[in-house]
Amino acid sequence: MNEAELVLTHVLDCNRLSLYLNKDINLDKDKSKLFSAILKRRILGEPVQYILGKTEFMGLEFKIDNRALIPRPETEILVETAINQLKQGRFLKPKVLDLGTGSGCIAVAIAKNMPGARVWASDISSAALELAGENAALNNSRITFIQSDLFAGLKPGQCKFDLIISNPPYVSTEEFDCLAKEIYFEPWLAFKAGIDGLDFYRRIINQAAAYLNNNGQLILEVGFNQASPVKEMLKQEMFDQLTLIKDYNNIERIVTAKKGLTKDG
Repeated sequence: MNEAELVLTHVLDCNRLSLYLNKDINLDKDKSKLFSAILKRRILGEPVQYILGKTEFMGLEFKIDNRALIPRPETEILVETAINQLKQGRFLKPKVLDLGTGSGCIAVAIAKNMPGARVWASDISSAALELAGENAALNNSRITFIQSDLFAGLKPGQCKFDLIISNPPYVSTEEFDCLAKEIYFEPWLAFKAGIDGLDFYRRIINQAAAYLNNNGQLILEVGFNQASPVKEMLKQEMFDQLTLIKDYNNIERIVTAKKGLTKDG
């Protein structure tokens, strides 16, 4: 739905189909005030998802506020890729780690689509983890949450996974200063990633093999023009079977790799 439809269905407490079928709907005084208040906040640049307190991702509803980044459509491709990889791997009970879970949308979507999966989700932000826990409960998903700066809260050798997935911060310092005003309502920690935007990829790729089972998969969402340097980092760390997947705008957005048998195991 577009923003106007989102707001109207929220104010009128109806679905999109009802919005178009019932053309005689009128806004009473209270609904008009609510609509006006929403409009004023939107004019100031606040994202409509924060105003409404909810968003949709992978066909599921999520609570959303400024404790976490708003899920983007491109990230659905990341999750779809992970689900396909897990199904092809024929794991009975795959162990999955979502690094930097934010709102929990990735972890919850995987848990809902892969009922046999055992899903862990980590984030450095206690506020984000609180929101992610609320979304897991909202969607009746069992997920183990860990407050951790990437892998810092995990023990290599004891915590090994069949798939590690992440949509880490990937906006460079220069790019961050040029973003649309709506972005500044979201937590900046979820965006900024150093001078070249690659800081988190370096850290994740350098450590990931120690937390993956043999032939385990690492799947990453990347920013514009970042697929190639990320792919080179993975090669240097002896990951293989690298693939690049494009988003709806034909931008290389997802990088997948398999842990090589010669790297930590």
